[in-house]
Amino acid sequence: MNAPATITSDLSRLHRARDKVARLVVADPAYAPIFQRLELEIAEAEAAGDILARARAVAQMARGDRTSR
Repeated sequence: MNAPATITSDLSRLHRARDKVARLVVADPAYAPIFQRLELEIAEAEAAGDILARARAVAQMARGDRTSR
């Protein structure tokens, strides 16, 4: 399974869910905890994507360092 594609699709799914729940919260604040949880999951997914991007950059630089020696 391709991790970046999975993170992107999960993030897209979370955004859509958050948007729907936001409308529910406006109608009934009882849904606010679900909205907060979705916002937290979105932040975590975005952070995971950042970590993967940084790790790829470091790995690419490490490969480049080996070839230049």
